[in-house]
Amino acid sequence: MAAPPFTIKTTLEFDTQLARIARDDAGKHRKVLKTIRILRDLGPAYPSLHSHKYQSLTGPSNEDIWESYVENQTPGAWRLFWCYARHPDVIILITVGPHP
Repeated sequence: MAAPPFTIKTTLEFDTQLARIARDDAGKHRKVLKTIRILRDLGPAYPSLHSHKYQSLTGPSNEDIWESYVENQTPGAWRLFWCYARHPDVIILITVGPHP
């Protein structure tokens, strides 16, 4: 893992979800954008993100999937799901949504 700042890339799934959130829920959209900024500028280890490996999934090339908190202590709290790219200072945002 590299040190911040990270380069952020997105999947089509993430872009679709983010557009839907922007259209339907401005407050949630702001929270997601703030989480992305913290992830990019301060890194996954930043305490409020509570980033950790997601145990039951792996990426298409068997890479670890991580989740970071968008919300906490909220029913149906949202999470940002991501993985590291082959280059250690690139994070790929996979999707965003309520905690499963």
